[in-house]
Amino acid sequence: MVMKISGWEIRVLFILVLGLLGTFAFDGFSPSPWFGLTGLGIGLIAVLLQMAFVKLPADEIIYSTVGAIIGLVSGILVIVALRMGNLIMAESGVTPLVMIPFAFAYVFGHVALTKGKRLDLLSAEEKSETVNTPVLVDMSAVIDGRVADLVLAGLVRGPFILPGSIKKNLEEMSNSEDIIERGRGRRGAETLERLEETAGDSGGLEYRDFGKSEKERFRMLDVLRKEGLSLLSSDKDILDIAIKEGNHVINLEEVGPASRPVTLPGEILTLKMIRKGRNPKQAVGFMDDGTMIVVEGAEEKIGDTIEVQAHTTFRSSGGTMVFARLQQNDNGSNQEHTK
Repeated sequence: MVMKISGWEIRVLFILVLGLLGTFAFDGFSPSPWFGLTGLGIGLIAVLLQMAFVKLPADEIIYSTVGAIIGLVSGILVIVALRMGNLIMAESGVTPLVMIPFAFAYVFGHVALTKGKRLDLLSAEEKSETVNTPVLVDMSAVIDGRVADLVLAGLVRGPFILPGSIKKNLEEMSNSEDIIERGRGRRGAETLERLEETAGDSGGLEYRDFGKSEKERFRMLDVLRKEGLSLLSSDKDILDIAIKEGNHVINLEEVGPASRPVTLPGEILTLKMIRKGRNPKQAVGFMDDGTMIVVEGAEEKIGDTIEVQAHTTFRSSGGTMVFARLQQNDNGSNQEHTK
């Protein structure tokens, strides 16, 4: 049987070893508990420093260390030059000039850290090992259904974090007497099943307990702040709060309009006129992606598939609307395809 040793066990063992060394390993002194306490204190300080430094990026440690060493050497050389040039008298003991190397170490360390990060000298290896930021997916996104399609298309990558209560809530909705609520619950359950199947290739999926339903939203926002997660949702209220607090969000309501192709003025479109427009003599048709086309002077063409020429594109948070006019033949007559 192989015993596995965790990080904390190693740290505690290290502190105890230093304590024993401090108690028994001082030449010329008899064993003393005070030396043992000194060893324990040194071990504790070393562990705390290790825990602090291990959280720092490797490039920051290298930049600041190299810069500090260069600064120390430069400061020592300055003191030596001053003494050789008889600009200062040699004095016994410690002089105020000993502060020069430490001042240089601070300046050079800070400059190396700042400039090195801007030049991006040592980050190539770290970038190749970058782990994707976890995405917190709330109930509204699962019911919406598009999250599974985005993951399948590779547009959104995990790992994903979902509320632990989501399966129970979807089951309750699926058993509701309200037909609309029941349909939302079943669609959410299907989405969740697809997301579980596809999330394996995108970092995995984790269910996390955020407490009772009335406190769930506040706990989710708290986790977003503390862990720096991304939020994927279609709930306007939680999205507004998350954006104001500086969190990265993916609004499903903006995904559709952002992915639709842009229709440029002068472009020729072929589409079927469906219904009357808001203004007289206007007719409305739709492109395959759902973009609404308002055609001037096409009221009589309702039910026909015709060619139109776009002249104005209007984009808003709700989507894209294109205004067009009838496309004319060379002889001046309108082009009509089918009834």
